Amino acid sequence: MISSTQAYEYLKQMLGVGVPAFILDAAIETVAPAEQSMIDAGYSLAQRMMVQTYAVVIIAAAGDPRRVTSQTAPSGASQSFKYAEGSLAWLRRALAALDPAGTVTALIGPDPATNTMFMVVC
Repeated sequence: MISSTQAYEYLKQMLGVGVPAFILDAAIETVAPAEQSMIDAGYSLAQRMMVQTYAVVIIAAAGDPRRVTSQTAPSGASQSFKYAEGSLAWLRRALAALDPAGTVTALIGPDPATNTMFMVVC
């Protein structure tokens, strides 16, 4: 199973997102039971790591966190942020491609960025 250190590293380096440790730990605990389903589906160790990483990140970052866009220091301290604007949608698409058996689909839920159209025909 992915460690909290690995998940934190992915969030920080790839997405520029900081998530409190207790949220990250809860997300990992949420995804952990799905590992056996991944093994049963025949996923390689690398594929399991990627599925776990993406699922944990989607769950942990679900609150549309802010991202660091720039930092300055030697003390003219400054930090700029940007909010996601639904940018986790690409991560959901990548996860769907990596997880054809849908081992974590129920955990991450539907993509809130997709539009759903209901039609009633009489």
